[in-house]
Amino acid sequence: MKFYHFALFFIISMGLWADQNLDQSVEEILSHTRLSRIPLVIAELEARSVQKMESGELLAARDDLKKAILLKQSIGMKESEGNAQLLFQMAKLEQKLGHRCEALHYSSLAKQIVRRVGVRSDVIAKSTKSEQRTGKWETCEEVSWLQDPGNR
Repeated sequence: MKFYHFALFFIISMGLWADQNLDQSVEEILSHTRLSRIPLVIAELEARSVQKMESGELLAARDDLKKAILLKQSIGMKESEGNAQLLFQMAKLEQKLGHRCEALHYSSLAKQIVRRVGVRSDVIAKSTKSEQRTGKWETCEEVSWLQDPGNR
């Protein structure tokens, strides 16, 4: 019986620690988290952002998605289907927030990744019809936090 109590305490403690870890900056997460655990942290951030979007906390959801995208890129998954999906989610969120230029930029970046890596076409179809009808994002300012340091 004591083992079960200890196991339950351990599981709850790990859950509480994980939430605190998610509130750290990207740099802190990278320095305090094992590389093998980063994909799990990304998944937790993505799940938490979905919960926040459902509860109407759009700005907090955007922060979690931003962290997930930056973490994915920092571990070398910039040109992956998962990163494209995160960028599509970010585009939808920015559209809800009324930031049309940012939404177009994220959608365009996601579509570029999808084309380069040859991902199934249904990933592109997930983008909203309003994003497809809007004009080019080149007239908007680029999203500075997403740019490569070498491209600035």
